[in-house]
Amino acid sequence: MSDQNQGGSASELRGRIKWFNPEKGFGFVTPADGAPDVFLHISALKDAGLQDAPEGATIHCEVGQGRKGVQVTRVITLTSTATPRKPPQRRPFGGGGGGHRGPGGGGPRGGYDPR
Repeated sequence: MSDQNQGGSASELRGRIKWFNPEKGFGFVTPADGAPDVFLHISALKDAGLQDAPEGATIHCEVGQGRKGVQVTRVITLTSTATPRKPPQRRPFGGGGGGHRGPGGGGPRGGYDPR
């Protein structure tokens, strides 16, 4: 840990949200300069009028010494740069073939066998 965070003095940090769990009320920021991850408590988000910090979002904040190490003390900006996940592709009904699985069918519709 560097001396810049000692004595309660705050310093600015830019980085990305590594992960944040709103149910647990905390997460971590990965600094852009390669320094060790920084603790992010939900109270810093709430002070900025926020409720969540999406994974991958860019954060500009102030950090200082907390009880267990360096933590975010104030969120200056939080910009979501995360791209939404694509929903899984679904095959059209009846497409893809392969419904017959041996004697008796066993396909997706019950396997009626007129033999």
